[in-house]
Amino acid sequence: MFILLPFMLTVLIIAWVIGTVGAIIGPGTWIGDLLTSGGAAIIGQKRGLIAFLIGVCIVLASLWLLGFVVRVKARRALDRTLDDVLATVPLFRSIYRPVSQVVRLFVGSKADLAGLPVVMCRLGGDQGADVPALLAVDDVFDVGGDRRLLVYLPTSPLPAWGGLVLVPETAVIPVPSMDADALIKLYFSFGVLGREVIPTVARS
Repeated sequence: MFILLPFMLTVLIIAWVIGTVGAIIGPGTWIGDLLTSGGAAIIGQKRGLIAFLIGVCIVLASLWLLGFVVRVKARRALDRTLDDVLATVPLFRSIYRPVSQVVRLFVGSKADLAGLPVVMCRLGGDQGADVPALLAVDDVFDVGGDRRLLVYLPTSPLPAWGGLVLVPETAVIPVPSMDADALIKLYFSFGVLGREVIPTVARS
């Protein structure tokens, strides 16, 4: 009984949710009739259940499209407005902008994160340790006459608590087979997902 209890509770919860939603927007309610009329405009009045399902699909597709537009357009507009307002406050101006950029990088859209290439930083010479990292910018910096690249070294389990390091250009190895999303998963999992995201060599 205890083995089956989680399964039974899951089924009961799903049935309760479906029953509650059906009582609110199902066939026979005014919302259900509205959805049915929308589907009936496509296939006719004779197939009520199919018309209702088509109406639900139309509404869900419309909500998804609206959410996509709001997420992409409205979010950017809100970010710009908030940045402009807080940039006028001296106390917030020097702290808010760099903090907001880091937060949006790691908890924002994946498109922002995917723009950073994944690299391996070879620390300690040819036989040294390789550290998975993100290349912050493509520019090459001159530090005391040496060519350096600026990379971001994440930490486990919170990749956002890493640090920026200027390493020799020759110590940065591109990893085109990995993307930033895979790198974040690697650090979140304490390396458990290493076999899935890091290119491996077949064992002999």
